[in-house]
Amino acid sequence: MKNLVKFKFDEKEGFLSVVAFDGKLYTLAQKDTPKVKSIETTHELLISTDVKNPNYQRTHVHVIYQKEIIKNVYHALEADNNLYFKQLDDSLCALEIFITLN
Repeated sequence: MKNLVKFKFDEKEGFLSVVAFDGKLYTLAQKDTPKVKSIETTHELLISTDVKNPNYQRTHVHVIYQKEIIKNVYHALEADNNLYFKQLDDSLCALEIFITLN
């Protein structure tokens, strides 16, 4: 089963493909987007683990620019066949999400 969470930002909803490793939950994002810029400032994003009936919670999130972590997240999502991005390049960052999947 693919691991997804739903997010809400700027009155728009979307999905994030997530992977857990090293006891943490991660996803990838385009680093030059308003969502990422907002997270850099607030360290928060509205996230729901229930994608069918979302109940958004203000969730603590870190933006990570370390290439090794981005590469590890990319390859873990690829191994889970849960990869949204088709190419690993410098336009991506990782988001560390402080929430537990049920």
